[in-house]
Amino acid sequence: MKGLENEKEGGARCTACFDLRLEKTAEYLSSHKDDYDFFATTLTVSPHKNAPLINEVGNKMGDKYGVQYLESDFKKKDGYLRSIRLSKALGLYRQDYCGCTYSNWHKDN
Repeated sequence: MKGLENEKEGGARCTACFDLRLEKTAEYLSSHKDDYDFFATTLTVSPHKNAPLINEVGNKMGDKYGVQYLESDFKKKDGYLRSIRLSKALGLYRQDYCGCTYSNWHKDN
């Protein structure tokens, strides 16, 4: 993400991250097609993430590697709220940033 450190949440850094994550997943799946039918991401559960953009990137990477991306928007129908409730009930850790080092840094500053 060099050069994108100061981008705001939802900007060019996020798009580059989606590209990287979903490309690596599609690339892996392309050599394990017998084990998986689709690939997807949980990134769309966040109200701070652009699900249409994520799905566009997923489909692009799926096409590039000849694998099937499963479109999603997990925040629909109270999906985000449900994920919080289930995490609490199951005692799961929930980080309060997307996973990007710079997103975490900006959150605290």
